[in-house]
Amino acid sequence: MVADELERLFRALVLRIRETRPEHLSRSFEVADILRTFVPYRATRAEVGVDSAEDYEVLVLRLLSGERGFLFTDDVMQDDIRRELDSGNPDLKTLQAYGTAKVTLAQHAMRKVLEASPLPAVPEAAEAQPAGAATVLRDTQGHVVGSLAREAPRPAESKPAAPALEALQQQLPPTLAELGEALAAVPEGRSRPSFQARGSSIPDPMVETPHRTPRPGCRFCGQALPEGRDVTFCPHCGQNLKVHRCPGCSAEVESGWKFCVTCGRAASA
Repeated sequence: MVADELERLFRALVLRIRETRPEHLSRSFEVADILRTFVPYRATRAEVGVDSAEDYEVLVLRLLSGERGFLFTDDVMQDDIRRELDSGNPDLKTLQAYGTAKVTLAQHAMRKVLEASPLPAVPEAAEAQPAGAATVLRDTQGHVVGSLAREAPRPAESKPAAPALEALQQQLPPTLAELGEALAAVPEGRSRPSFQARGSSIPDPMVETPHRTPRPGCRFCGQALPEGRDVTFCPHCGQNLKVHRCPGCSAEVESGWKFCVTCGRAASA
């Protein structure tokens, strides 16, 4: 199936973000970044296939309106943009008015683009030369004029014990000889340290520690959510996690609905 202009614009946006700012594949960014940084008109018009700057800006408005569920953003902004598009003569100044508004890539649509355009394979490294091998020097005619000896790598120096290892060694019980010396040094009339008490701080390896399953991330931006509290809005992208949206037109879908009342698409589980 041949991609249309809107799909080509979204594909160019995803690939450009992967190349320049990959952290925004799962984080929100501003509308102005789309117009000035990621897919500006002059650098993208040939790839997208638009003939004028006005056609390009209308295409960006369609993308921001939530058409086909490519982007998630503020509901008020999406409603305003949809009204402009439905009027037949949208005011293109709307893009500048919402230049600082935050938008987030829809994860399911973004993954489809990345799976269809994987990164090129990294060539395998050349076979390493043996330590101490000489590099042959040749002139412009290919004649050998000398050699340069390669210095063999120095053996890695032993590193001091990590602080965690030293702390563990301090918790281990003493040897019998050390225990005898410690008991002999304690004056009469004072309680002597217990061997069992000193070794009681060692954790029992046979006792299993309970494993806590981490909370799943935000379904809009994929970021981790705070643990131990009821989360209604995502702290990273600001989306309402209690609201379910149609994957086709981003309209709100109530619990129990099997189809979207706006576009008729089957509601996702």
